[in-house]
Amino acid sequence: MINHIVTMNSPTTVSMADAWYEHANPNHFWIRHRNAVIDRHFGSIIRRSELIGEIGCGNGLILTHIAKTYKKAVDGLDLNLYALQLCPTIPGTLYVYDILTLNPKMVNKYDLILLIDVLEHIEDEIKFLVAAREHLKPGGFLIIGVPMRQHLFSAYDRAVGHYRRYSTNYLKSVVLASGFQIHRIVQWGHVYIPLLILRKLILQLQPAIAQEEIVNKGIGISKFANFCLAFLKYFDIIPTFNFTGTSSLLLAQRCEY
Repeated sequence: MINHIVTMNSPTTVSMADAWYEHANPNHFWIRHRNAVIDRHFGSIIRRSELIGEIGCGNGLILTHIAKTYKKAVDGLDLNLYALQLCPTIPGTLYVYDILTLNPKMVNKYDLILLIDVLEHIEDEIKFLVAAREHLKPGGFLIIGVPMRQHLFSAYDRAVGHYRRYSTNYLKSVVLASGFQIHRIVQWGHVYIPLLILRKLILQLQPAIAQEEIVNKGIGISKFANFCLAFLKYFDIIPTFNFTGTSSLLLAQRCEY
């Protein structure tokens, strides 16, 4: 079986390096850690949501995880046809779709939308979040995942298409300005801060390398290193009271005026 991809808009170039998909797979230690944080803090809302969509689904890592863990179909929405074609077979529908077009068939459709590690790729984030809001049913929920700490911004961020990393206050401000009520924010990944500092320093010493090589160095990893680094997630349960982390997950709800 292969996924049926519904083309609602023309595929287009997005602010995301295709080379990232060569390394991002369900067994990557960081992907597994992100899934564990989503399950721990947001599993209950995923379970009780009927119609779920993921904007910027890429090669389907979240779609696959939810299908396996929660036995639920999730629709994947993206403009990168190459990424959609890499998705494993899922029970939901894949769409080549630009949410800014507000297609009537998609507006007010979902109980829950996931926007995981997408917002940092968007230049006008409030415009994008307002459009995402219109695809939720009244009172629907949005889970946003973003990278944190602008001082960790490096050549890797630029290579994969990031416009920024976030602070808690800035993330909250753009979500509130887009017509959402914030219910919860969770910072995670503080154990990776030394790794990201090291990555930044290494890439600063190699300013002339190509974009694809930067991505390879930034996320590519051997099987042995991946096995060893997978144990770091167990140290991430040490409470930091949301004062530090390399990523955040935020739960918001569509406001009705």
